[in-house]
Amino acid sequence: MGYMGCWCSSFGRKYSGTVSPQRAVISEQVSFDMVHSWSLSFDTLMKYRTGQKYFADFLKSEYSDENILFWQACEELKRERNSEKMEEKARIIYEDFISILSPKEVSLDSKVREIVNTNMSRPTPHTFEEAQLQIYQLMARDSYPRFLTSQMYKNMRNSFGVNESASIDDEREREERAERAQRAEMGEMARLNALNASASPRENDETEIHHNYQN
Repeated sequence: MGYMGCWCSSFGRKYSGTVSPQRAVISEQVSFDMVHSWSLSFDTLMKYRTGQKYFADFLKSEYSDENILFWQACEELKRERNSEKMEEKARIIYEDFISILSPKEVSLDSKVREIVNTNMSRPTPHTFEEAQLQIYQLMARDSYPRFLTSQMYKNMRNSFGVNESASIDDEREREERAERAQRAEMGEMARLNALNASASPRENDETEIHHNYQN
């Protein structure tokens, strides 16, 4: 039987004070290289606490910040070692983000929602594993591309006074250097293979001469 917790406690509540994912977002020394790296992949963006903060601000502007709040809450739940606190946090996460009555309900398919309901009978730090992954993939697929083209992200890049075309040229130059290094490495490997191939017949000839001499 699925989890039948109290729905009423979460209705109308912005977010519980017990599970507070934003406390984990600590400002880092922001640099152009860091901000630029966020455009390489969603995984890279989410590795930075500052990246999460700016992405959360963007999602809030789109009225979908419940997705990253849920993901961060799940990350905090995984770090909880006290069993009683862990169960309490799991219950609050459920009521704040899974409950159909919550204003912060995240969008999950029926299969994942059923898994969560089953897991809530005995909460663990990984109760929301499938749900967290689904929301992560949703943000990567849907919100992340819009974040990269948003005025917010463009303003962040421009705030460092780095010309956009110059940064593109620098990136192209780095890629060309990497390609040249790769070609040089492949050329060296081909040269060594050729040397080994030419040495093999001579070794065979020497072996045959030695064999004939012994006979």
